[in-house]
Amino acid sequence: MALKLIQKEHLVDNVWASRFVPSEPLKWTAGQYVSVELPHQNPDGEGTKRWFTVSSAPYEKIVQITTRVTQSSFKQALSKLPIGGELQLLDTPHGNFVWQDGDRPLVFIAGGIGITPFRSILKQRVHDKLPLKVTLIYGSRTPDVPFKDELEAWSRADANLKIDYVVGAPLTIERLAELVPDL
Repeated sequence: MALKLIQKEHLVDNVWASRFVPSEPLKWTAGQYVSVELPHQNPDGEGTKRWFTVSSAPYEKIVQITTRVTQSSFKQALSKLPIGGELQLLDTPHGNFVWQDGDRPLVFIAGGIGITPFRSILKQRVHDKLPLKVTLIYGSRTPDVPFKDELEAWSRADANLKIDYVVGAPLTIERLAELVPDL
């Protein structure tokens, strides 16, 4: 299945969101990932295939890939893909890193670009008007973090979503215990 690029957005630093429309309807659960291929000239040792969490929510019906653009040949080719250019989806979405209801409090821990599955999950829950009873701990090198405006808006709208940013310091067990004492 082809994924046609419809939009690119610079988020922060060297992080970009690329939005694609699938050539046929695609179903996935928020938090899952896809395997894609982008043939390009002179691929490095990692080749032309990659796995990315879908950072959009399923209700949006687009596949958003959010990534840090590095020097890898794949990421460089992705950053240069023109609007209308295509990736090939190699398989249906996979993964069980999805919201799981239960009696225990949820704690999401993300570092840097690792926020992508949580953004998908939270955005879908907001859309479905489901509670956001979760603590999100987000570690970042700088205060400029992808999706911060959305996260903050969701937190203001639902007091059950608690967000703690750990900037410029490692997310250690000790730090996590400070932020979530009953962990």
